Parts: sequence; structure tokens; C-alpha cells
Amino acid sequence: MPRNQSTAAQRARAVQRETGAKYTAALRQATTAGTSPKVFSLRELLAECTTAPEWTGDHPEVDAEWAPRMFDSALLGGPVPYNAVLLLTGGLAAMGLSAEMTMESRHGFHTAVVACGGRRFELVLSQDDRVTELCLIPRCERHPVAEVLIPYCEHRHLAERSETELAKMAWEWGNDRRQEFESTPAAAHPGDQGNALIAAAVTQGVFSKVAAELVEGCFGDSDLIDEIYLNEAEATAIRHAIDTEHLLLKERGRSAAARIHKLAGGLCVCGATLHLAAEADVPARYCSAQCASSAATST
Repeated sequence: MPRNQSTAAQRARAVQRETGAKYTAALRQATTAGTSPKVFSLRELLAECTTAPEWTGDHPEVDAEWAPRMFDSALLGGPVPYNAVLLLTGGLAAMGLSAEMTMESRHGFHTAVVACGGRRFELVLSQDDRVTELCLIPRCERHPVAEVLIPYCEHRHLAERSETELAKMAWEWGNDRRQEFESTPAAAHPGDQGNALIAAAVTQGVFSKVAAELVEGCFGDSDLIDEIYLNEAEATAIRHAIDTEHLLLKERGRSAAARIHKLAGGLCVCGATLHLAAEADVPARYCSAQCASSAATST
């Protein structure tokens, strides 16, 4: 047996010899069966990465010439690439070395998913430099709309957030864009990520609040434009940008509502025709606020 293998790896090899199972499946079973998530600090993971000897086993997924340099991690349930852990540590540096982490799952030598500080990351175990952020919802394999600021996937989980969450994300994303366009403030815009927030808001029936927060984040409080921008021409340009963005967001909201109406076959769950525009602030799947309220009460 190759030296420097973890207990989990040794158990997996034993299961492979005894049952003929694939090593990756045996490793997955050995690292997850009957165990609860282990909590460890970023400092502990970094210390393990920088002090553990190199793993000398054969990577079952890639040829030796392409295999990444790995160490046998007791914290992550088996061999992981050094560089992947260093990249992860860099991405979490702002949280401090005492930040608590857990390993959510490990799939043999394919991937490992870890969670830390309200964020989730996938480490690709067959490559040196593949660490990607995932949607905040456990077990979801999709990417978030905008990592820290909009940490949910557009496919499903963003549209499940509450009005308060969506409004908060909208303002923070808009403010981030405002800083990015600091030298040309009238050119700020929420981009595709803002469109995803609007689509989620339409799903929840909170378009007006989310759109307002998004625009204010991008351009500042419209009542304070003259105080923020002392140059009259610049203030006029900002007002025009605000008006334009409100119109664009209404158009995008109506498009999002139309898509939901189409998927629903044009009918509400009660059988009535879906017709309300996004600005009505009724979840797009319902024909009225009363119908939406009744459906929520019955579930």
C-alpha cells in the first residue's frame, strides 16, 4: 500500500480488495458513512496543507503525468491538491484564520465541497487550481449569481428568498456597481446579476421594493442628488440614468412575469387567467394578492 495514505483511504483500499468495489466509491463511503460534519478552522486546514508530506498514491481519475500534487488530508477525508487548499485559503482570508469550516461532502477523487462563513466551495480533486464557489444552499451544485453579494443560484434558490433578503442583496449589488463606476457614475448599471434579482423579485411579488433598492444602490438616494453631485451637468445625467434604469427594470420585470405566465399555461392555480404586470407586486404565479395569500395560508 502506498505510504502516507489516510485512514479513510486505507479503509477504501481494504473495501476494494474485499468487495471489488471501485476505489472512488469505496472512499466516498469510507469518508461519509455514519459521520457528522467535522468542524475545523481555516488555520487548521492551512497548517495541514503546509506541513503534511506529499501523497504518493496513484490518482484513479487522471494519469500520473497530469495528476496534481496532493497531501493526505485528515480534515477533508483523503488526498487533496495542495494548490486547491491554498486557493481556498486565499479566497477566505478576509474571514480570518479562526473561521470555522465543515466538509459538506466528498465524491471520491472527483470533488470535495466545504462550507465556511455562509459560503460554499467546490474543490476539484483531479486538478491543481480548480476551486469554485457554489450556491449557498447545501447540496446545490450550481454557481451563485454573484458569489458573496448574491450567493444563490439563479436557476432556483434566488427566487426562494424573502423580500428582505432580495432587497438587501439588490442594494448591496447596486452599491458594488456604483463603486465600480465611480469615475463615470451615470454609466452605472446592475447588469445581468441585477436582471436575476428582478426575476426573483417578480417570482416573489416584490418587484417595486427590489427595483427601488437596486437603483438606489447604483446611483444613490434620488432626493440627495444635488448634494452628492455639485456639478449641475453631472446631477442631470444621474437623474436621467435613474429614470432610464427604472424604465428598463420595469421592462425586465414584465418579461420575467410573461415567462412565468407562459410556463404556467397562462392560468393561476385557481384557474383564473394570469394577467397582472410585475408592478402589481403580486407573485407572478397568481392572479391576485388574495389568491396568493390564500395559497400561502393553505400550505
